[in-house]
Amino acid sequence: VSLAVLSATDILTAYLPVVGEHRGIAPSVIGLLLSLRAAATIACRLVLTPLLRLLGRALLLPVACLLAALLCAGIALPVPVWALAVVLALLGFCLGVGQPLSMTTVVQAAPDAARSTALALRLTGTRLGQVAAPATAGLVAGVAGVAAPFVMLGGLLLVSSGVALRSSARPPKEPAEPSRTRRPLSRKSDI
Repeated sequence: VSLAVLSATDILTAYLPVVGEHRGIAPSVIGLLLSLRAAATIACRLVLTPLLRLLGRALLLPVACLLAALLCAGIALPVPVWALAVVLALLGFCLGVGQPLSMTTVVQAAPDAARSTALALRLTGTRLGQVAAPATAGLVAGVAGVAAPFVMLGGLLLVSSGVALRSSARPPKEPAEPSRTRRPLSRKSDI
């Protein structure tokens, strides 16, 4: 999920100007559209806690990824600028939900002793995605057109929605019974 969300953010920033030039949208308007997306990503944090209370983490993350998938693929459609602004604002909101929830999900899923390792693996995966996604998007754009990377990202976000839904549907693990290890006797008062 983290890889998909960060890849979508990076490729959106890199390829929306290309799509804008292809569609005859002025660079200043593209800058405003990207700013709108970023503002929506930040604004979603203001309502994240109430959304978590309303839907719960197990439903909110897959739904946000699913909506982001549809919206991201929608960028490939030749829509007017005002509709593109609405799509980008909603997409920014959905991507903003995915970023913190994916991190807290990793923290909650990992055992206490392995949290730092789990977060390191998450970070490694996202960094690999930030390297591979733009290269893949460039290949896709070269073969299928400038808007095709957004369809590719939609597919990636759709897969991440399924993964999030599947992992949230698993029954919670039973907590392990605390080990009863005996500590060595070290003082007279222990005897």
